[in-house]
Amino acid sequence: MIKWAASQYLYLLFSLPLLILGIFVAYAMKKRSFRALADAHLVPQLADTLNAKLWWIKSALLTMGLMFLILGLARPKWGEKLQIYKGRGIDIVLCLDASKSMNSQDIKPSRLGWAKMQASSLLDNLSTNQVAITAFAGDCYVMCPLTSDVEAAKLFLDIIEPNNIPKPGTNIQRAVEVSGALFNPKQGTSKALILVTDGDNLEGDPMAAVKQAAELGIRLYIIGIGTLQGSTIPETDSRGNLVSYKKDSEDKIVVSRLAERLLLVMAKATDGRYYRAEGFNVNNLVFELEGLKKRELDGGEYVDYVERYQYFLVISFIFIFLGLFISDRRGEWFPTVGMSRFKLFLIFFTFCILHSSSANAEVGSNMRAGNKALNKGNIDQALEKYQEALVREPDNEKIHYNIGRALYKLQKYPEAISEFQLGLLTKDKIFQAKSFYNIGNCQFKENKLDEAINSYVSSLLLNPNDIKAKQNLEFCLKQKEQQQSQSDSTKQDQNHPKQDQQQKQQQNQDQKQQQAQQPKPQPQKGQMNKDEADRIMQALQNKEKENMKKQKEQPAQPEKVDKDW
Repeated sequence: MIKWAASQYLYLLFSLPLLILGIFVAYAMKKRSFRALADAHLVPQLADTLNAKLWWIKSALLTMGLMFLILGLARPKWGEKLQIYKGRGIDIVLCLDASKSMNSQDIKPSRLGWAKMQASSLLDNLSTNQVAITAFAGDCYVMCPLTSDVEAAKLFLDIIEPNNIPKPGTNIQRAVEVSGALFNPKQGTSKALILVTDGDNLEGDPMAAVKQAAELGIRLYIIGIGTLQGSTIPETDSRGNLVSYKKDSEDKIVVSRLAERLLLVMAKATDGRYYRAEGFNVNNLVFELEGLKKRELDGGEYVDYVERYQYFLVISFIFIFLGLFISDRRGEWFPTVGMSRFKLFLIFFTFCILHSSSANAEVGSNMRAGNKALNKGNIDQALEKYQEALVREPDNEKIHYNIGRALYKLQKYPEAISEFQLGLLTKDKIFQAKSFYNIGNCQFKENKLDEAINSYVSSLLLNPNDIKAKQNLEFCLKQKEQQQSQSDSTKQDQNHPKQDQQQKQQQNQDQKQQQAQQPKPQPQKGQMNKDEADRIMQALQNKEKENMKKQKEQPAQPEKVDKDW
């Protein structure tokens, strides 16, 4: 049985029929061009220079080379081998969100379906590490403890479904706590928790669990699934047919959105990374995990499959090499323009090698275009470019900072503050100071002087040389002094009414003293005395104890979850 470590490349095979069709069209157009460019009596002589058989062989070689290149990129593996692993690696827990909101289809085929495919592809690249799998909704459950048998762990992905999770809802706190408990607390490094969720947290405090995870040396690598616009949650019958869409207690259709801000803060709090499903690439996450400090793993048996991609790439190289250098002219196996084709061949493979770095180049290009548009006053265009860059690197603090600058110019101060706050997640103190400075500017625009003063102070503590922050702080302090002086004058005007109130209070106290000297009235007929009241209170307490005893004897009712998605 063939396993594919990067199965997403197999979709490129669907382009081969179009390529073959294009070859037929090119051959027909080539023959037609002879008739258009020459007289009728010269056409046979021109056509005779074209070796049709070699032309078809050349085209077939290039097509086969492309096919084997695609198969090689998909990294085929076959040949089971039971091995005893001894080496270095890290402990990885893969935690999947299995709540009902993961059935939303804003990510195809669905959020959970996409998560399973990416999880399977990821596990194929983690065979030298120990992995565990957990799934959560209203609570978190261990599917597979830490093991070096990655293929066995993959079997548990199929049973992760919302209907198989006992408690509905979404509790990210429990997901982090239960998953984190699988790690050895005595190890301070080499621990990674991969959390795949839409972040639509409905109960619990995720940051409390994240703080504890950070103290234990666990890094969170979070993949946010869904869109910021959100999607409805389909409800199906036992056959998978759509019945309705999920509704809340007020009979309104629920729209589940990607809670990206929470997930980003969680990842940064543990010195991890955040990825958005829209621009996610498994190889980028694998590269990050490979950079973690490894430890000596205990020996264990596991089933491994031998990588065979090398054979496919060698065959691809041979086919493409022959296809580029074989001539389709009669009497010529190798054309005189071979050097130019050789250069083309080198360019082709250089492109394949450098393709992995194109994503970073695209982010930089979008950032520069956004900054240029922002400086020219084209704010909408700048935001568009920043959002395109954010798809590639959603945890890039500089992108969020620039989005905050654009929102500030649009006078959307609360939204700008949210983006500048994400800029504080960086380790660069100067950049943190800039973020605090801009947060203070937004707060001043909203007439929040105290908050603005605190932000400017925080900025100056990080960068005492920031002259603009000093000037803004001094201005805010003067504004606050003026407000305090105005409030003091208002208080003085209110002193006279207070003196009148004190006189009235003195008169009321005199009246109370006179009433206290009067004899207490005796209970009249029909009224209870103190002993009777005590007996009644004692009887009520006994009755209450009996009711409490009955409630304890009754079995506890199952917890009802209001928000079960």
